[in-house]
Amino acid sequence: MNDKPKLIGIILCELVLQDILRREAISCINIHNGIATQAFPVTLPLVYGFAQLHGVKKQFGYQFKLLDPNGQLLATSPETRVDPLPNEHVTHKIINAFTGLTFAQEGTYQVILEVDGEDIGSLPFHVVYVQPQAVPPNVA
Repeated sequence: MNDKPKLIGIILCELVLQDILRREAISCINIHNGIATQAFPVTLPLVYGFAQLHGVKKQFGYQFKLLDPNGQLLATSPETRVDPLPNEHVTHKIINAFTGLTFAQEGTYQVILEVDGEDIGSLPFHVVYVQPQAVPPNVA
């Protein structure tokens, strides 16, 4: 087995539910790949980063990072340590959160997953401006 975790996938969502009895059973609610807004800046109060990694038998640390369209660091999640898994066929399911994400401009942002200080994968997050829709007058 490799001593570094390999990324299976990353998602962003509004809510993560984890079963109390079966800790490996996780549900991600309202999965995002971007947002549309009628005005800037726009703030998302809470967004969870969830990723699955091939299991490793040693402890490692991870952190999610968000880069703006210019590649500048916008936000980071808390650094978290993960205990090793006893079985190479079990995947690590890691969860962390961003609070109060504020997007100042339209563009493609990058959610980066860093493990032990090394980027192992990313997910694009699209922020799009949409024109406000005119509301037709009531016809009586």
